[in-house]
Amino acid sequence: MILTIVYGFILAFAKGEAGSIFQGLWTIYTSPAVLTTDYFALAGAGPAFINSGMAGLLILFVFKRAQLPLGGPQMGVFGLTMGFALLGKNPVNMIPILFGAYLFSLYKKEPYKNHVTMAGFCTCLGPVVSQPAHIPQIVGAIGVFGGMAMGALLGIFFGFVINAKAVFIRKSHEGLNLYNIGWGAGLLAMGLTAVYKAMGITEPFAPVAGSALAAGSLNAELTMYVIGMAVFFLVMGLLAGGKLGELTEILYMQADNNLFYTEYGKGHTYLAMGILSTLVVALILTFNININAPVLGAAISMVGWAGFGKAVANCVTIIAGVMLGGLTRYYMAPAIPGAASLYAFYTTQPVVWSSAFWGTCLSPMAKYFGWRWGIVIGMVHFYFASTIAPFHFGQNLYNNGLAAGFVCVVMIPIIRSFDRAGKYPPRAV
Repeated sequence: MILTIVYGFILAFAKGEAGSIFQGLWTIYTSPAVLTTDYFALAGAGPAFINSGMAGLLILFVFKRAQLPLGGPQMGVFGLTMGFALLGKNPVNMIPILFGAYLFSLYKKEPYKNHVTMAGFCTCLGPVVSQPAHIPQIVGAIGVFGGMAMGALLGIFFGFVINAKAVFIRKSHEGLNLYNIGWGAGLLAMGLTAVYKAMGITEPFAPVAGSALAAGSLNAELTMYVIGMAVFFLVMGLLAGGKLGELTEILYMQADNNLFYTEYGKGHTYLAMGILSTLVVALILTFNININAPVLGAAISMVGWAGFGKAVANCVTIIAGVMLGGLTRYYMAPAIPGAASLYAFYTTQPVVWSSAFWGTCLSPMAKYFGWRWGIVIGMVHFYFASTIAPFHFGQNLYNNGLAAGFVCVVMIPIIRSFDRAGKYPPRAV
């Protein structure tokens, strides 16, 4: 987190943007923050990285105040928070949600540490907090400050109810969707969207200048960040006692409730994070990917979950499936700008790579049902992930978690329909 903030300042000075850091952060904090808002394009690379590090520090502060020991789930929160703080999260829209979970702990008379992890995941609903102050109908009725208050109250409410929602919704996918909160929060966002539509609000997406980064304009800087991430975790893994000689064990981690960090310790977990980072670097260099905030955010998110359910081998299966799913887009829409060849398609379509990296939330399905079904699951995930955002008005940043939930409820019964031998019985959760 500190290194990310430092990297942000380095980029700001290198690009002559040091004087506009605070202006960039203000732009981030006051934006609607809806899904795919690219903070690199909106505010500059320096402020985007600084915001990412500050969001991570906020989560660390809250965990420390709640006296919560760090483990696999908490590492997942850090990965998702820092990744999505490049394209929608920021401390301003996170705080009401974290506070809502605190109120829930008081209401239940339970320690905050029992609920703060779920609250950290629930910050995916940051746009719910940010957006009302930008919706013309709401601003026209209650003013900008009224919209801000409405957003804060919505954040507090969703933070209050998310723990119960998470426990309930997990049964629908039998624990096979790691982004459980993305699924549950996505349904809450869809419910809010239904309310908006009933109120006559059909286009709540406020225009965001620079919501999509110019293709490849920051490739060198962002690639260096991923390379640095890979080196950092590989070195940390070796220093923590991890052994590359036990590579098979690292690639195929498995543990009850996906608690890899608890089962394998820091060494192997950090090495797995380093290997996943190296995989991202290899894909970037092989396909010359035009990196934007969603691609980098998805990569950081994937790496953060190496200690909580994302075994490297299973991630590779899902990524391969999403890449195959992208072929459908290429062959059915040959006029995609810049995609004169299949190679150019993979270079110029960041949506494939963001879906691939975030789609690894379904890696437990690849493990449970096998790699062949895993590839099919990756393909289906791409179809859902690339089309479902309008149903929640971009208010759920964990769009892929929501898509993965639909993939589970669609594909699990289908797979079991072909399971004549009974190899895949229902899982207890």
